[in-house]
Order: sequence, then structure tokens, then C-alpha cells
Amino acid sequence: MAAPGVPRQRAAAEGLGCNQKAVKYRGQDFETLRRQCLDSGILFKDPEFPACPSALGFQDLGPHSPETQGIVWKRPTELCPSPQFILGGATRTDIRQGGLGDCWLLAAIASLTLNEELLYRVVPRDQSFQKDYAGIFHFQFWQCGRWVEVVVDDRLPTRDGRLLFLHAEEGSEFWSALLEKACAKLNGSYEALAGGSTVEGFEDFTGGVSEFYDLKKPPAGLYQIVRKALRAGSLLGCSIDVSSAAEAEAITSQKLVKGHAYSVTGVEEVDLHGRPEKLIRLRNPWGEVEWSGAWSDNAPEWNDIDPRKKEELDKQAEDGEFWMSFSDFLKQFSRLEICNLSLDSLSSEEVHKWNLVLFNGRWTRGSTAGGCQNHPAFGLCSSAP
Repeated sequence: MAAPGVPRQRAAAEGLGCNQKAVKYRGQDFETLRRQCLDSGILFKDPEFPACPSALGFQDLGPHSPETQGIVWKRPTELCPSPQFILGGATRTDIRQGGLGDCWLLAAIASLTLNEELLYRVVPRDQSFQKDYAGIFHFQFWQCGRWVEVVVDDRLPTRDGRLLFLHAEEGSEFWSALLEKACAKLNGSYEALAGGSTVEGFEDFTGGVSEFYDLKKPPAGLYQIVRKALRAGSLLGCSIDVSSAAEAEAITSQKLVKGHAYSVTGVEEVDLHGRPEKLIRLRNPWGEVEWSGAWSDNAPEWNDIDPRKKEELDKQAEDGEFWMSFSDFLKQFSRLEICNLSLDSLSSEEVHKWNLVLFNGRWTRGSTAGGCQNHPAFGLCSSAP
């Protein structure tokens, strides 16, 4: 009798689970399904994640909830005359939060757009609303030590002719909304995406290794760590802790949102009156509500630096992205999350050689099935079957 895990080990040895040969979620193969739809002339309708109330949720978005009244599932071809999958490149302005509390996921997606190689691992290029359009799209996620391909149809929840959840600033662009739908399918429903940790999204998109920093007790070289992480293509997010549920999404006097996930999208050092000033750039996935303190849009500090540098860094649009001083960042935010694509320490210049060992196992109720990351049993099982 073969030992547990042997079939999977054999499949892995043959390449199954790598990005080029991803495991087919629920056995659905994108190319096969698309070809069937093109041959029949019928747009894809996903039987594994149908456009019905159960796909929305189970409680606040449950079948009889007032929050779901008036929702109509529509394809992008029904929402605009010339829909585009990606228009002018996938950028962080393509991510605007809708009526779903998944800012953690949106912050991760926004960071993903900063690294084109990573982005197109998750969002394959071989799909559009023009060539071979069949109402089917596919995405890849890192799950339990292997890449998994998830297909979805392009029926999206709308109300009054507008997308209900994640949407792009440009109304004819739909890659981000379809990626959110694939995440919802992978997790069981849209509502299952409400609440989470940005670093979980980072890991699902990269298979990377995460580390956390308490910004109330930051290491001395944290700015250099952040700069090195961004240059290395790591994904970064941050948040402000809340002391009670009532504080969640409360907006401070300087327009920061508590208990909300932000993306870290850049750092820069400028000359201010002859001394270096360290800046950090963040993005709110709401696409609006920006920091109003020093170095915010139209703040006077911009007038005291080299005009060429100001032109390079300063953005006036209300797009949810803003600069602030690194010192203010440490005062205002509570937690920084970094997902590294290699295991090398960001606090050291040394390069190390690492070996990867993957243990196959299964979740066991009451023992290793820890659930979310703050559960005491979370780290006891390294992967699911």
C-alpha cells in the first residue's frame, strides 16, 4: 500500500502544482471549458459557483438579507459597450473598494500591481473580451504549497447597473472585479472575504514568507528594511489597531482609517532645508479618504523641496494614494506586514542559501485545524491534502 501523500508527491515530481502546470480547482480546466463554449457559441455559466444568492454570502449577504435586494448579475458586455480585461496596464488605481469589507485583499492586489512578473502569475495574459471571448476567465493562487487554477464566469453582482463590489476607476476595465470573484469562489462566497489579514492575500498571490513589525517598537533600521523590501519586489501592507469593534473604520482627524488595510507602494528621501526627509507612500483601497497631515496632497512641505522632485512625486488626484513622513507613519500606524519572495533577511546584507521541505498532511478538527492566524493551533499543520 502506498504511503499517505505518495500520489501527490509523484504528481509534484512531474510538475503538477507549479505555476506552469497548476492544479485545476474542482477539476475545471480553463482551455477545455473555453473551447467547448466557443464551439457551442454559448457563454460559460459556472456550475461550481453559480450566479445566485449562495455565491454572495450566508449572513449579512445571505439570501434573505436586505443588503442583497436589487442585486442583478450581469456580464461586462451588458455594462458597457466595449469592456476591457486590462486597459493600459494593470495598476493600483484599478482597485477601488465596493460594498464589501475586503480591504485586506484589495490592499494585497494593489501591491501585486507593483510587480508585473508576480501580477501575471496570478492574472494570466491569455484572456480578453475580444479574442476567443467565451464568458470564462481564470486566475492562479498559491494554496497549501502549490499553484491552483480557478476559473470563473464573468457574471458579476450589480445594482442599478453598477458593480457592487471591487471595481476599477476606469469603468470599462474588469480584471480586478473578476480576480475578486475568483477569490470569492476559492473561499466559498463574497461574504467570506469580509475581514482578513493583508499578509494572507500576499501569501495567496506569491507563496512568499511573511514577517511582521510592531510599529510602536520598530527596529532602528526599519526605513532601510522597507526600502530594501520594495526594491526586492516584496509586498507590504500596514494598518492601525483598534481597541474595540466600534472603532473599526473610524476616520481620524487627519483622515486615516482605523482597522483598515493600506498598501505600502513606495519610499523616497528628499532634501528639506538641507536635511534628508524620509517619506513613505501608502494607498487606501477605497480610492479616496487620504491623509491630510504633512506631505499630503497640497501640503505646504511640497513647496520647500526641489520643484523637479516635487513634480516626480506629488500627485494631486483624489485616488487614495498619498505621501507622509516616515516619522508620522511610525506614530500613526500600528503594524507593518511584509511578504518576502525569498527567505533572505531584509535586515541583513548577507545572502543565504535555503532548502525547502514540504510536509503533506491534513487538517484535524480540534488539533491542527486552527483557522485564522490568531488561533493558537494555526501553525501546527504545514499543508492540507
